[in-house]
Amino acid sequence: MTAQPLNLKTPNGKEYLQPTGIFIDNEFVQATNPKSTITSIDPDTELEIVKVQAATAEDVDKAVKAAKSALKSPSWKKLPATDRGKLMAKLADLMESEQELLATIDAWDNGKPYSVALNEDLPEAIGTIRYYSGWADKSHGQTINTTPEKFSYTLRQPIGVVAQIIPWNYPLSMACW
Repeated sequence: MTAQPLNLKTPNGKEYLQPTGIFIDNEFVQATNPKSTITSIDPDTELEIVKVQAATAEDVDKAVKAAKSALKSPSWKKLPATDRGKLMAKLADLMESEQELLATIDAWDNGKPYSVALNEDLPEAIGTIRYYSGWADKSHGQTINTTPEKFSYTLRQPIGVVAQIIPWNYPLSMACW
């Protein structure tokens, strides 16, 4: 079941639709226990910004299963590396086009000055995605010269799913790393 997003208005007047569910298999869905929530508090006013659902161990298992499935899906596995890089570059373009909103949300949620979020954190996050978009088709193995009797090589390829715990004060950049 899809979790219902909420319309929010930030202190500087920007409005946006805030997902409240957990992100699994390319959509925001309702958590196994939707009553288990995480409350985002405005550090300036100490008032609640929004409650979002918290993942249970079962939800994490579902997310890992979905991620593993996506990694093995022909639509991703057979996608040329250059096209993967183009998708990452498109993400960077989207982030750049919405940087004021992203900086607003970041500053509102963690209390960081808006100017720092906009002029330092966002350019770093966008730059990180752009940097890795350029590497998408440049990661490859190599032949290692050992002896004439041996053939040794490396192969660099995705090996699985990763998870990351993001700190409250630097969320977007950390997620991009």
